[in-house]
Amino acid sequence: MTNFIHNIDKNNFFYSSITTLVYAQFGINEMFSRGFMTKAWVTHKNDFEGFQKYIFSFGFNSSINNEIFKARNFTPLIFVPGFLKKDKTIAYEFDPYQSAVEFVNDTGGRTSANIELTHMTILKAFEKIADLNLSGDVFEFFRHVRNASAHNGKFHFHKKVLNKEGELLKIAKWENFEIKASMNGLYLIMEHKEDTTSFFDQGDLVEFLLDFENHYPEIKKN
Repeated sequence: MTNFIHNIDKNNFFYSSITTLVYAQFGINEMFSRGFMTKAWVTHKNDFEGFQKYIFSFGFNSSINNEIFKARNFTPLIFVPGFLKKDKTIAYEFDPYQSAVEFVNDTGGRTSANIELTHMTILKAFEKIADLNLSGDVFEFFRHVRNASAHNGKFHFHKKVLNKEGELLKIAKWENFEIKASMNGLYLIMEHKEDTTSFFDQGDLVEFLLDFENHYPEIKKN
């Protein structure tokens, strides 16, 4: 039995999470499919027979080969996400054509998927260092960023991290960014280009993750 992602109930509580996972996987697949094709055509320029032999060498099934051979100016559907159950009794597949129509109809082309992916990335990144017994301003900063990601993208401070005056017990700072208790309820990541109230943007997050090992070089030993 096969279900299509675009037919999932949009009122389901985790609908956005499921579709975000699909968008992420399709984005990866599309990127590598396009790169694969570009490299193949450049390598076998004006040599269609050589191009065919190259493609056949990968052992793709006939439907994928047909997609590749007709795709000259667009990305072929080489790898399209599909989610199988362990017992293989049901599959959830992604139809990029119908999903694109549904996406535009539902959102007008605007989505929070990138923000949700950012939150997922933060949660995963923090898990890599959560058990390393780190401490200090930068670690505390990361911990609060992680907690915000786990609370729908908003800062949330439990009373156990606050002193009697309602301030954070420990400094949470990185570069010129500092997290304060007064930021409770503030969005972590910019929701849109006109947003001036959120804490920082995705580029700042990338810089933070790249810089983290400079503050804690011992993590590279784990």
